[in-house]
Amino acid sequence: MISNIDKSEAIPMLFIPSVEQTAMKTLKKEYALYIHIPYCEKKCHFCSIPVTRFTDEMVLDRYVDALLYELKYKEEFLKKNTLIGIHIGGGTPSVLSVLQIKRLFDFITEMFGKELPEVVFEANPASLTKEKIDVLSQYYNVTLNLGVQTFNSQRLQEINRMNDVEAIKECLRYAMQKENLHVGIDLIVGLPNSKIIDFDNDIKIVRELGIKNIFIYSYRLEEKSFFYNYFDKKKCFLQNDMIRKMEYAEERIKNFGYIAKSIYYWSIEKDSLYRYTSHQMNGGEWVGIGDGAYSYLEHSVMHNNFIGRNYQKYLNEIKQNQIFAQNVTSQMIWDISLMVKKDVFDTKRIIQKYGKIVEPYLRKLGKRLEENGYSQNRNNKVCLSVKGKVLLDDVDKIIQEVVLN
Repeated sequence: MISNIDKSEAIPMLFIPSVEQTAMKTLKKEYALYIHIPYCEKKCHFCSIPVTRFTDEMVLDRYVDALLYELKYKEEFLKKNTLIGIHIGGGTPSVLSVLQIKRLFDFITEMFGKELPEVVFEANPASLTKEKIDVLSQYYNVTLNLGVQTFNSQRLQEINRMNDVEAIKECLRYAMQKENLHVGIDLIVGLPNSKIIDFDNDIKIVRELGIKNIFIYSYRLEEKSFFYNYFDKKKCFLQNDMIRKMEYAEERIKNFGYIAKSIYYWSIEKDSLYRYTSHQMNGGEWVGIGDGAYSYLEHSVMHNNFIGRNYQKYLNEIKQNQIFAQNVTSQMIWDISLMVKKDVFDTKRIIQKYGKIVEPYLRKLGKRLEENGYSQNRNNKVCLSVKGKVLLDDVDKIIQEVVLN
């Protein structure tokens, strides 16, 4: 997710020296809120995100205490500006207990009111109980997003996830019975050892369950992941094979009436969910809460950089976040990199923000992407091709080269 960027891999982003002022004092009409839960019961073999293994519920109690303290500390800024959406991600937010989830949501509704624009809650079926679903359904406008990844039991076992497919399906059925709860899932295409027809089984179950919102990601061989460190890299990621599998998956999902809302998000509903993610892709600002979370305000990136240390001690030095101010060049790279992740390129927004000076860069970028097969024309609008989505790192490198040279 955009919210959790490893500073050592912060491309595309160029930083100028740290600024002393705190961006919490700045004003912005609209913002999103991200709350990070950096705990997992176990780590998936494809994942490179820094997380802490959950071993003690008392640790989570103290962590929730710290989250509420940080929210309270930033309350003045949060309440005097317009909140457009909340995303609770990780890690695995569903490792929180029923009482911990209730504490967090009660605090949020007390701060912002009961009729929130949207709260997305990320979950792993392995730790999502019926009792937790019951609690989530008691609040207004909650979107429960389950990281299913695949409905293939063998693939799930190979990526170190719970592989009881029937239990996953039952979890989804129970959640979808709740009138007050929106439900979406994540699927990963091209996992190691997967076959192109695996997606047929996944989409068959999706249709049987009536799931309306899906994020479809192509598998990425991430540095610092188990697969990267211990498996044959050539076997883990075959470029042409991955493109072929994603093309097949997208063709299948379109045939069943799903519409691309972004390069990952597909839905059969008219109104889109996941307002936090959409807000980011539109160049919006957000406040990050929790250990390892990032904020983006007034062209400044702030990092709660305390993973591996004591987050509670951070509360005593909360004014000392790492702050990196972007210059105009890095802002442009940032905005264009977000633009290409939408369903179609929103060049109008980029031109409105930067003026005619950006038009030559956009023309050059369009030419480079087309030459490499990374973009396509769809209904007279430009968007990333499947090849561009699979090789997104290469697209980001081209954006940097175009703006910097």
